[in-house]
Amino acid sequence: RFVAAYKAAGNELFKAGKYAWAIRTYTGAVDALSRHCYPSRERMLWDYFARVPCAQCYSNAALCAIKLADHAHAAALCEHAMECRPEDGDLTKVLLRHGQARLELGEVDAALPLLQRAADKEPTN
Repeated sequence: RFVAAYKAAGNELFKAGKYAWAIRTYTGAVDALSRHCYPSRERMLWDYFARVPCAQCYSNAALCAIKLADHAHAAALCEHAMECRPEDGDLTKVLLRHGQARLELGEVDAALPLLQRAADKEPTN
């Protein structure tokens, strides 16, 4: 519930086009959860019920960074999301966003495997 409240607030900020605030809200959710509920960030990432919403928050923050054309930050946020070991549709979103960010940075060789992996997971997306 803790992260869900932050995530919902971030979603509202995203809908309002307040992308920088949304990034702060999404990443703040992960930071607060790690700081107040676990002895370390690493320990938090072992908890399935924490890492799933954390991956979603990082992924949503990456989308906001893409909207702001801050592709280096988007790529870094995607890397944080991948540390949370996202699954299924969440993984596909992270791979697509990471690939898009890498393409925008001119890193085609890094982007192609990410985009291919996303296409392999969801060929109709």
